[in-house]
Amino acid sequence: MTRSEVIDQFRRDNPEIDSRVLSDAVIYDYLLLGDKDFCAKTRCIVDNGTTITTTENAQSFLLTTYISKFYDINDYPASGVLYNNKALEKTTMSALDEEDESWRDWSSGTPKKWYRHLNTLYLDRKIDANIDDIIVYSVLISDDWSSDVRPFNQLTTLEPYHYAMVLWLQAKAKAKVGKQEDSIKAMLEYDNYLKWVKSQLGGNKFAPIYFRPKAGMYS
Repeated sequence: MTRSEVIDQFRRDNPEIDSRVLSDAVIYDYLLLGDKDFCAKTRCIVDNGTTITTTENAQSFLLTTYISKFYDINDYPASGVLYNNKALEKTTMSALDEEDESWRDWSSGTPKKWYRHLNTLYLDRKIDANIDDIIVYSVLISDDWSSDVRPFNQLTTLEPYHYAMVLWLQAKAKAKVGKQEDSIKAMLEYDNYLKWVKSQLGGNKFAPIYFRPKAGMYS
């Protein structure tokens, strides 16, 4: 559905909210925000990995410097951060403190773990002279939906979920015209729709589970 098709569907579903009650200009603003809300909550806009060239004794990296429209590290279901092409383990600052309170004073070496605070990636230790690149896989903020095209960066794989924008628009419009109870119900419907979308998008993110070792696994 293009933006105009989303609006047409909304008008058909809610004939009492015509253009005299809610102008297209206001709807455009709602839809721009809705597109970003959907993409952030479903984590559906991702990159193919960004290589960050490191330097000796580096331990933190401002990710927005390297990755345009950075939103989060794509750590599901894998690590999301590689050093020397090896996955680093995700952790937290508190977990590192519990493991070893002196970790901030560790000598430089090969990092094993990472954590993120806001837009900055932190490693568990400074990188030693044997420098290798870091690869970060990211969730991105969607492009502005500001013209009559399809939402969600126009990705064809997300086309089955365009109706989410009708539901989002319905929730915002009901609130705008003072129908608060209807708005709450519509937002609940939108949130439930997002849960379904996330279950669908996550369906291909799991590897096979083997209850018995494959032949030759330990040879």
